Amino acid sequence: MKYLKRIFFLFLTLISLFILYLGFGGNYILNIDAKRMITNNLKTNKSLPQNITSFYNTIYKNSLSKNSWNFLLNSYSQKDCPCYQMTHKIMPQLNIKNLSALDYILVTRYIEHNFSQNECLNFNLSSFDFLENRKGIESVSKSLFNKSVENLKPIEVAEVFALYEKPLKNNRNRNPANAKKRTEQLYQLYLKNSNN
Repeated sequence: MKYLKRIFFLFLTLISLFILYLGFGGNYILNIDAKRMITNNLKTNKSLPQNITSFYNTIYKNSLSKNSWNFLLNSYSQKDCPCYQMTHKIMPQLNIKNLSALDYILVTRYIEHNFSQNECLNFNLSSFDFLENRKGIESVSKSLFNKSVENLKPIEVAEVFALYEKPLKNNRNRNPANAKKRTEQLYQLYLKNSNN
């Protein structure tokens, strides 16, 4: 019985250490240059207007107030987590040896400890290539609607997010039927979640 208690205690200790490593391991695998690059990427963009963040937070229910633990432990899709998306976008630029799936989790947790989901979403939308020489949400807004991002209506924001999901498939010039269909789906989801 004495050995069983020791083994159980050792097992609990190892699980606790592993969870702590998942939470704070990003500090150890990222060098100073990588941390500086992440900070620079996040802090150089203009903040997103309220209409964009509230639309995103409505269609992906409260995803801007959650972190990757919520997405991992619940049935939510991790692709809705802006910091997780950002990690996948910047990992090829970071100089991490022997890259593994665990490294993605560690970097995501590092980003979440130091930055908000709003800042990650801002980075994602500001640096995303919407194709046809439109990089960033401001550029695509001017190109599609000849408006600034702050002045977009919800149906227009829905079209931008449809394009953000799949820039080739949901492009109004290349595939107008798909673009219209996905825009309408996102807009209806926005209306439905707004009323709940």
